[in-house]
Amino acid sequence: MKHVAYFGYLLSLLWFCAPAQAKLITYPATENIRAGNPYIMPSTEYHVELMQNGKRVESFVYQMKAMHYTNNAKTTAWVNFSFSGTMTVRVTRLNGAVDFCQVLPRNRGVAVQKEGTSVTFDLSKPGHYSVEFERGLKITHPLLIFANPLEMNVPNPSDTNVIYFGPGLHQIGEKYRVPSGKTVYVHGGAYIKGQFYSENSEGITIRGRGILSGEDYAARTADHMISMRNARSILVEGLIIIHAPRFMITFSGQGHQIRNVKMMGWWFSTDGTSTGENALIENCFFKVNDDAIKLYSTNTVARNCVIWQMENGAPFQIGWNGTKDFSNCQAINIDVIRVEHEWDNENESVICSVHGASAHKSRFLFDSIRIDNSDWRMIHIVTKPNRWAEWNPDKGSLSDLTFRNIEYYGRQRIPSLVMGHDEKHLISNVTFENITIDGKKITAPGRDFIIDPETTRNVQFR
Repeated sequence: MKHVAYFGYLLSLLWFCAPAQAKLITYPATENIRAGNPYIMPSTEYHVELMQNGKRVESFVYQMKAMHYTNNAKTTAWVNFSFSGTMTVRVTRLNGAVDFCQVLPRNRGVAVQKEGTSVTFDLSKPGHYSVEFERGLKITHPLLIFANPLEMNVPNPSDTNVIYFGPGLHQIGEKYRVPSGKTVYVHGGAYIKGQFYSENSEGITIRGRGILSGEDYAARTADHMISMRNARSILVEGLIIIHAPRFMITFSGQGHQIRNVKMMGWWFSTDGTSTGENALIENCFFKVNDDAIKLYSTNTVARNCVIWQMENGAPFQIGWNGTKDFSNCQAINIDVIRVEHEWDNENESVICSVHGASAHKSRFLFDSIRIDNSDWRMIHIVTKPNRWAEWNPDKGSLSDLTFRNIEYYGRQRIPSLVMGHDEKHLISNVTFENITIDGKKITAPGRDFIIDPETTRNVQFR
């Protein structure tokens, strides 16, 4: 248990305190991708070069095509590398001129230089970025930059406690079981088809810079991509997870960490992360078509992440129902770069809870959240009977919710809503502090918020 926590601490130091010596590492693509794979292929939209200390290297550009007819982005491309120091990225657009380009998240302040059909920009610290050549709320061909920190203490393949996946294609099947105490290492040039699974386990680490793909499983037909049941002290770090048929990562138990994991899925029910108690989700990227971060367990912390929410689900889900009380969940310093909601479903908001069961959920903090390219609804917090739970006529409520330092760059089509069901299912002690929508500070509900006076208590705007 201690080795996982210490390794996570070292990763955190590496992410924020890059070594002084400049270094750049790229990873080879497997032959099954170069030879023609219907699920993942070389990009037809972009060419990418990386430059550091006078040296220039090509970075393989992956591309996935949309899998669901409602998906707005028809392809998603990405590059994946690790570095320290300062470097320059050069992106060439293969199918058009460069009339416009931006790099999100906007608060990173990445300045773009145009050069014909190419753009260049500098990076000085790890992060996840979206390079976009199209204007508007819905774009069709994004390019994602996964700029990882350098890896620490890469395990030895001959270590008996290590399950090592080197460069190349690996087919492990559904529910590949990982024993307690093992480290699974996925090399940056590895492409794994299958899923990892464990139960009643402890002290497992799954790490690396490679790809885990669920392409062999149709939507909702298989288990989750990484599933650890009744487990303790699990660390997942650095992977790219794609084509999930269901959740990307789901844990029960406690003491888990998910760091620098990049998740991309097309289907409804491709949720991002659901963790047990005392969990940390940090420096991750989500481009998923259901809830990105589920805040379902006591002492869950999500911080320093980037979210691209597709048409279904919420970036932050406080909970569909639930019968077990839980509290003290935090989402801090997170960039929601796109929200593609476009129909009036109950879970179509940035921060959501639809609670129709008996649990009392309390002490939620949302602090320093920036929401870009969204025009639907920021908050939807309600208690009400629904088809997903057994309604308890006497219990089921939320309390002590704080929304602080939230910047919503656009305008809402639908006002945010805070509403309980009745006197026994209240929402109480809600604070909105330093909330900005479309450049305007919100000091009262006005037209941007609906606060039901009959079923809420002590709702304040500061």
